[in-house]
Amino acid sequence: MENPTILVIDDNAEVRLSAAFFLEDQGFNVIEADTPELAKTLITKHKIALALLDMNFARDTTSGNEGIAFLQWLQSQHITLPVICITGWGNVTLAVSAMQLGACDFIEKPWDNQQLLQAIQQQLTITAKQTNIMSQVPTTSEFQWQSSVMRSLYKQLEKVAKTQARVLLTGPSGTGKSHLAHWLHQHSERAQKPWVEVNMGAVPASLFESEMFGHSKGAFTDAKQHRVGRFTMAQGGTLFLDEIVTIPLPLQAKLLRVLENGSFEVVGSSQTQQADCRLICATNANLEQMVSAGEFREDLFYRINTIVIEVPPLAERHGDIVPLAEFFIAKYSQQYGEPVRQLSDETKAALVEHTWPGNIRELSHVIERAVLMAEGGYIALSDCQLRFKHAPSIVPSGSGQTLQQVERDMIEQAMQRAQGNVAVAAKALGLTASSLYRRLEKYGLKTAN
Repeated sequence: MENPTILVIDDNAEVRLSAAFFLEDQGFNVIEADTPELAKTLITKHKIALALLDMNFARDTTSGNEGIAFLQWLQSQHITLPVICITGWGNVTLAVSAMQLGACDFIEKPWDNQQLLQAIQQQLTITAKQTNIMSQVPTTSEFQWQSSVMRSLYKQLEKVAKTQARVLLTGPSGTGKSHLAHWLHQHSERAQKPWVEVNMGAVPASLFESEMFGHSKGAFTDAKQHRVGRFTMAQGGTLFLDEIVTIPLPLQAKLLRVLENGSFEVVGSSQTQQADCRLICATNANLEQMVSAGEFREDLFYRINTIVIEVPPLAERHGDIVPLAEFFIAKYSQQYGEPVRQLSDETKAALVEHTWPGNIRELSHVIERAVLMAEGGYIALSDCQLRFKHAPSIVPSGSGQTLQQVERDMIEQAMQRAQGNVAVAAKALGLTASSLYRRLEKYGLKTAN
C-alpha cells in the first residue's frame, strides 16, 4: 500500500524542511508549498492524505487571515482534505474560526514531534474510518432502505435531527452508527458548523483532559505549546464520541461536569469556558448492564441518553439484504471493471438466511469478493464464500462439542456435498485448497481419488 502523502504549506523553508525530515522518517511522503496558491495547484495534481497549513505568511504575519482564506477556498471547492493548522501566533479565536471552516486540529510552533505525529495519525485514522463507513453504508440519495425497521429508524432520525437533544446510538459493530451520527449532523441546524469525531478508545487515559478540553503552554512537562481541545473545536457544531464505554470510570466524572453545566477549564488555566456543541455518542455495548455492574456511571448514562436510537443488526433487516447486495454489486463491478451480474435465486435465499455477524461491513466484503470471483452471468452461492453457514445445524444447543469436533464435522459435510472434490469444498468453506488439504490430513479424512 502506498504511503500517505502529507502536504506542508509554510513560507518558512526551515519549517518545511524540519517537517519533511521528521515525517519522512515516519514513513510518509512529503511535498512542500511555500504559498497557498502553490498548494492549491498541488492539491489538484496529487493525492494528498493530509495538509499541514501555516496560518500566517509573509504578507500577513499575525492575523491568520491567509490561512483562513485557504480553508475557505477548500470549502468552496468541496474538497474534504484533512487540515492541521500550525502557527506561531495561535489563539483560541483563530483556532475556532479554523475549525468552523473544516480544520481538524490546531498546533502551535514550535511543535512537539510526537504530538504532531499523534495528531496526524489520529486524523488519518478518522478519515480512513469515515471513508470505510461511507463506502459500506449507502446514503439515502443512492439507496432507498426497503425494510420497515430502517424506514422507521429514519423517521426517528428526521424528528431528532432538528432538535438539540443528545443522542445515544447503540447496536452491534458494522451497522453504520458513525454514518448515522454524521447524517444527524448534516440534517441539523448545526450542519454548517464543525463536525468533530473522537474515537474514545484511541485516547489514552493520561491524555484525556488534554484531548477533550485542551491545555495551555507549560501546563505540564510536555506541554510545549497551547492545544485546542475537542469541545472547543466543536464549538457551535456537533461532537461525536464513538466507543463512549471505553472512557475509564475515574475520567467519566470529568465528562459529566461538562454535560451538566456546559463548563470546563483548559488544563493549566483557571478560566472557565462554556461548551456549545451538540453531543452524539455511540456504543456497541449494553450500557444498562455496565451501569448495573458499576463499570459506567449511572448519572453520565442519563446525561447522554436523552434520545436512544438502536441500530438493528443486518440480520433483522431482511428486506434490505438483497437490495444492498445488488447495490454493492453495481459499486464493485464499476470499481473493478467487471460486468454487473445478477444474483442467482439460491444466492439470494442464502444471503437472506445468513446471520451476518459482521453486519453491513461483512456484506460489503462478501460481495466485493464475489464480484471478483464470479464467472458467467450470475453470482453463485459458491462465489460468496459465506463462512460457517451450516454451523447452526452442526452444533445443536448443549451438544458439548469441542471446536475441533465442530471443525471436523463441517469439513466432512462440505466434502460430502462436494462429492469429495477438495477445490469445491474449500471454496464453500471460504478456505484455500491448501488449507483444506492440511485440515483433511490433520483429521485423517480421505479425499476423492
